[in-house]
Amino acid sequence: MNLILKNLLQKSIFLFSFLVGIYFTLPSLVLAQNNGWETSTEEDITPKTDTTIIERKSLLAYGGDSIKIASIEGRLGVLNDTNAVIVPFQYDKISFFEGEDSTCTRWEGTLLVQSRGKYGVLDATGKPLTALYEKIEFMPETCQSSSGKTKVMLFYNKGKVGLADAYGNVVIRPSYDKIEFIKYYITRYGDTAKIERVLKPEMIIAKKGGKSGLFDLHNNVPLLRSEYNSIEYLQEVKVKTKKKTHSTHILKIKQGTKYGFLTLHNKAVLVPQYDYLGEFSSERGKTIGEAEELITLVQKNGKWGWINLEGKEIIKMNYDAAEDFRKDIAFVRKGRKWTAIDRKGKQTLKDSYEEIKYLALETEQNAFFKTLIIAKQKGKYGILDIEGKTLLNFEYDKLTFSPEKFGFNVEINGEEKFVNLKKN
Repeated sequence: MNLILKNLLQKSIFLFSFLVGIYFTLPSLVLAQNNGWETSTEEDITPKTDTTIIERKSLLAYGGDSIKIASIEGRLGVLNDTNAVIVPFQYDKISFFEGEDSTCTRWEGTLLVQSRGKYGVLDATGKPLTALYEKIEFMPETCQSSSGKTKVMLFYNKGKVGLADAYGNVVIRPSYDKIEFIKYYITRYGDTAKIERVLKPEMIIAKKGGKSGLFDLHNNVPLLRSEYNSIEYLQEVKVKTKKKTHSTHILKIKQGTKYGFLTLHNKAVLVPQYDYLGEFSSERGKTIGEAEELITLVQKNGKWGWINLEGKEIIKMNYDAAEDFRKDIAFVRKGRKWTAIDRKGKQTLKDSYEEIKYLALETEQNAFFKTLIIAKQKGKYGILDIEGKTLLNFEYDKLTFSPEKFGFNVEINGEEKFVNLKKN
């Protein structure tokens, strides 16, 4: 009897061990199936000798070793320097996941593979980094930053795009129509070509259904919900405080037909409420100053005025038309009359005019020309300086500036002639 019980006990222990083994093995098999990866057989990882080398890449980050994309019987795999198989010969396509910029080393050795219409990413040792998706796209902008947070890739699922990091972790769920970095352009001194740069801290715009949202990739947090018609780069300013001066970027946001802005240093949002929103500047057009000194032209309900970087109204919106400040003067119109005001809203010209404009563009090299104003009063044209002093009397029917002669071609009572400022 004891012998029978002993045999039954041994069989029970064996059965229990077998079931426990299945229990712990099954989840890993299911996970591999869910990720879409095929398990390798011993034959898959056996070194091949009858292969065709398609592309070789030396990897500086791996001590100068190289890996080779190779083909055998129409299937692709990857070999190392010793011709050992590190990626089995079971893929339809394999390419180096690094974009077209050969100077970018952030993705060195990373591989994009395709199998049965699905795409995945592996590292240089053949280790899978992502699940298999409908499509995975390289983002060349990631080469402009050294932050690990910005080493990301686009992936598609059911026709929607999401964002994953270099380890395959989902950063933004695949529920958007488009995901892109916010970029701006700079021009180097003496060069007219614009250079594209990624905004730092790095910001991602996620679009769906014609609406845009904002995601802070550096801090891994969403900033704006996808409810804005547009989010675009406006400018960079330097904000002075009692302790220090720091740079910040300003984003212009649009909701419906109204504009507002977001300052990145403090993540402050001015709710969209304006029909027009210009760029911020301080005295003499500089983009540095305290937050209350940096002001911009806005329009609301048909009226124009100025607000500062804190969103406060600095110059009342009671003008029918206005132009941006040039240095410290802005032209404004009430009714049919134009005049000029300073940054405190005080009128700088003693009279009002039917028309008023600067003689020369801001890009004009001659500093004196840029301080002159053409104005029209009682149907006649004349010239003022920036302080409102009359340099050419208001008696001309037509007036055209001739910079090479340092004077003006004018018409008075049907007669054309040339007049010079020095003689008036």
